[in-house]
Amino acid sequence: MKKHILLAVAVCSAFILKAGDKDLLSHGGGGDSKLTIGLSVGAALPMSAYGAKATDTASSTQNDSTHVQNGFASTGFHFDVTASYMFADHIGGQVMIGGNMNSFDVATYKTVNNIKSPETFTANNYYIGQYLVGPVLSFGDKLKLNIRVLVGLVTSNATVITETNGQSGGAEASFTRTGNPGSGFGYNFGAGIKYNFNDKMGLLVNVDYLGSTLSYTGYGQSSTFFGTTSSTTNTTLKQTMALGMVNASVGIAFNL
Repeated sequence: MKKHILLAVAVCSAFILKAGDKDLLSHGGGGDSKLTIGLSVGAALPMSAYGAKATDTASSTQNDSTHVQNGFASTGFHFDVTASYMFADHIGGQVMIGGNMNSFDVATYKTVNNIKSPETFTANNYYIGQYLVGPVLSFGDKLKLNIRVLVGLVTSNATVITETNGQSGGAEASFTRTGNPGSGFGYNFGAGIKYNFNDKMGLLVNVDYLGSTLSYTGYGQSSTFFGTTSSTTNTTLKQTMALGMVNASVGIAFNL
């Protein structure tokens, strides 16, 4: 993971140095500082298979173990840190490091799969990491319109699920499945406004769409039946999950 972050920073640094050959000390983007650091938080709305919550009744997809059809991700929390550098008045580059935390919709999963008391089902939350870089366009002076197109690495943990039948006062049968983290090429299309309070600080309001196809390889599972536990590990099964995310955020920009 550190290698990917360092690579993104290195690419951005190379752009900055190239632009710096022209004029490192001048101000671009309508009087704004050339270098801006942004800190934003907001809502993360899952889409595509990642946010799907309904059983697919088509036999062709039900029997396809290489695709995750339903992620059952709920609306969650988004945060990001950005570094933007303006090469000219309206054109610059940006690095984004961010994350999305979405809970697994256990209630809907139990309803869709007809899991009723005394059976239980638990699943941990998702964490989606974003390590992106790309161009940004900026128009305006005190009030700016910013448009960005970023690409890079998107990562995800694998949800750990545990299901028990809970009969006879205890779990006579239980099942736990874990998986290896997933990753994939990601892209981010975003637009927003920046209002500069003064030369040093401004308000950010952004809406972005994040897309990726996450690839996971391998999983482990443990089953207990009437006191006897068996475990298996698969290191070859490759699964993919289509990820879509709408992130709406507000934040603070520091003009350096």
